Amino acid sequence: MDTLRALEPLHRVCQVCNLWPWRLAPQPDTEGILLRRTRWLELYGWTVLTAASGFTAYGLFQESSDQEKSQGEEESSTISSIGHTVDFIQLVGLRVAHLAALLEALWQRQAQREFFVELGEIDHQLSKALRVDVNGVRLHMRRQTMRRAVWMMWGYAVSQTLMLGAKLLDQSHRFPVYWICYLLPLLVCGLRYFQIFTATQIVRQRLDVLLEALQQLQLQQKSQAGDDGLEERADVEQAAMERLLAVRLVYQRVWALVALLNRCYGLSMLMQVGNDFLAITSNCYWMFLNFRQSAASPFDILQIVASAVWSAPHLGNVLVLSLLCDRTAQCATRLALCLHQVSVDLRNESHNALITQFSLQLLHQRLHFSAAGFFNVDCTLLYTIVGATTTYLIILIQFHMSETSMGGGSSGG
Repeated sequence: MDTLRALEPLHRVCQVCNLWPWRLAPQPDTEGILLRRTRWLELYGWTVLTAASGFTAYGLFQESSDQEKSQGEEESSTISSIGHTVDFIQLVGLRVAHLAALLEALWQRQAQREFFVELGEIDHQLSKALRVDVNGVRLHMRRQTMRRAVWMMWGYAVSQTLMLGAKLLDQSHRFPVYWICYLLPLLVCGLRYFQIFTATQIVRQRLDVLLEALQQLQLQQKSQAGDDGLEERADVEQAAMERLLAVRLVYQRVWALVALLNRCYGLSMLMQVGNDFLAITSNCYWMFLNFRQSAASPFDILQIVASAVWSAPHLGNVLVLSLLCDRTAQCATRLALCLHQVSVDLRNESHNALITQFSLQLLHQRLHFSAAGFFNVDCTLLYTIVGATTTYLIILIQFHMSETSMGGGSSGG
């Protein structure tokens, strides 16, 4: 089973959402799939990108004018103008993240193709040099992808159903406008996240295969340690060197594969994480406003719950992205630790030199997932977002208190 065939359902959905500009063509006389360039998909992508850009530009001026009118007409409103401003910024951030995902899918389409070409070379080396059942790895990847897709769709469905229900109960919101302006870009951004998760999981599975190969090498050396035959020992050492050299070459390609992944999805990771930060901060602020001004009515309670559930997909995306990237990068560290446990024969200089070179390679070619070079995506990102959210939430609350006191002073005077 080819990797592209294993991920064919995902690519079909991404084609509809303008996140995959390649046509999947069956390879003659094989079960594989080739990537063919198609002008129609590229034209479709540029058309949707242009329309979304125009709609975003129109929305910026239209919503800013509507916001000024609503603020002028509702001077005594219980919801502060800061809350409307924060909500407006969140909507703009989501639209910008959507545009960035569409633009990157078209801009980095060659990098996407190179990613799967490099992945095919890695699987060929794993199958030929390390005797790995690549089809089993791909089948396991397809099952994991389907299971992860079901869980992600379920999470989005629950959160968006509750949020849309709250919007429908609010007479000031119109359902079609909310759907087009907010929910559709959110679903496309969620699909972009799923693409990133799948690509990162592909890298991690190949690193797990390399780690298993090194562990098997240790077991073979220990099982042959008691043999006194020189010929048997020489054969074992030669096989160990060939296996270790194959692992080193495959790791070199995996490191290049991660570089291609950063090129394909770096801008999306930057904009998506930024949008999640805005969404989390905005919903926390709205929860504070609803708690402060709640009359304990069912509608007020529903609004509070909806804001909390609305943050769940954004929190989940950042959490999964950080943990998955961090654990994938840690696989290289585990490879280095496993390499240092390989038995060293002082009489075999070539074997020792190979271990030293591979150790230096792991030291200098560290795996890291970068958001367009601005920051690395790992577990430290979670602490950064929590700290930044807390800081800006305190600032927003202080502005709200100042606005309330000024409003009370002006009404009293």
